[in-house]
Amino acid sequence: MPTDFKKETPAEAIDWDEFHPTTPYDVYVPHTPQRKKWSIVLGILLYLIGQFSVSLFLPPLLISTGIIASREALNISSGIVTPATLWLLNVANIVSIALIIAVVLGFYKDKLASLGFTTKKIPKALLYGVIGFVVAFIIAGIVGYPIQQQFGVDPTQEALSQTASVPGLLPLLFLSGVIIAPIAEEIVFRGYLYKAFRDRFKPSYAIFLSAALFSAIHLELLAAAPLFVIGIVLAYVYEKTGNLMAPITLHVLNNAVAFLFVR
Repeated sequence: MPTDFKKETPAEAIDWDEFHPTTPYDVYVPHTPQRKKWSIVLGILLYLIGQFSVSLFLPPLLISTGIIASREALNISSGIVTPATLWLLNVANIVSIALIIAVVLGFYKDKLASLGFTTKKIPKALLYGVIGFVVAFIIAGIVGYPIQQQFGVDPTQEALSQTASVPGLLPLLFLSGVIIAPIAEEIVFRGYLYKAFRDRFKPSYAIFLSAALFSAIHLELLAAAPLFVIGIVLAYVYEKTGNLMAPITLHVLNNAVAFLFVR
């Protein structure tokens, strides 16, 4: 007697541009082939190369051309970040962006849409970004308050506060911390690295792992817990929208509020 076999329906591929899951636990099947298993390590290396190569190779060029007098102009003296240091940070972030985009377009032969660059559903992305900022701000504040009471203000925050008091540095500090840094970090950590985690793990694990990496790579021990909370919310709003504008909006608002407190 012949046996009837039920034909299993394969999981429907979801285009990353149109990825708007109904729950955080929906199965995600990439539209394009998964990137290599070492793509996470590659993303981290590219970010670190972008950050550290500038500090290694650009200062000698600046000194030889007379733009800065010596490496002391790049050091933090009396707890104040110098203008040259801020410009180097900006260049480092731009280099990190360029490296990530070059790898995605050139090596993976992928589109910018895979990094979350899309014009679709921008109002939804902006809304998620604003709501996410409120949630992240409240929870991070609750988590960070006892740490600040016990151990004091994070040294980086203290240095930024001292820098903000220097005449003429406020606009440069705003450009660096509120505009360029959030955009660069979202392209790297959510646009590239979160997707790399997402290709291998279900959303809850990918959100947790990407947030842990985001917190750890800042090397700010006293701010690690609040950064982890913010990283979770950043990844979640990206997961829910598939649009990089959502975490960028959240990140810019978060840094803008922090900027107000350092003034």
